Amino acid sequence: MAEKWFDDVPDDAFFPEGEKVYLEALAKVKAGLAKGFDFETACALVDIKDENLRETVFDDILKVIIAEEHFAKNVPLEQISQNLHLPIERIEKARKEMFEDIERSAADAFYKNMEHGTEH
Repeated sequence: MAEKWFDDVPDDAFFPEGEKVYLEALAKVKAGLAKGFDFETACALVDIKDENLRETVFDDILKVIIAEEHFAKNVPLEQISQNLHLPIERIEKARKEMFEDIERSAADAFYKNMEHGTEH
């Protein structure tokens, strides 16, 4: 079969630049954690110059870790706190923000559907 033009294109070629930064950061942090690094040390492996973007990316990565560990694998928040060497207050704050993000996204989707007449 003939090779398609996009076969040699990298998997992330069609991602917006911000998403590429995020995905690379997530991969590096997870790799660092897999090597036994604490969260801050794993985050230090990532070079993001913009401080606001850096903070946003790492806050989101922490939320991903909480989702994967706490919600998917039932790991207690206290254990996640110990594993990452982060204060439990930071873990609980991130968890609370996750629920706020979900609430906001659900409300946005609801109102968007209402505007387009697709209420279900």
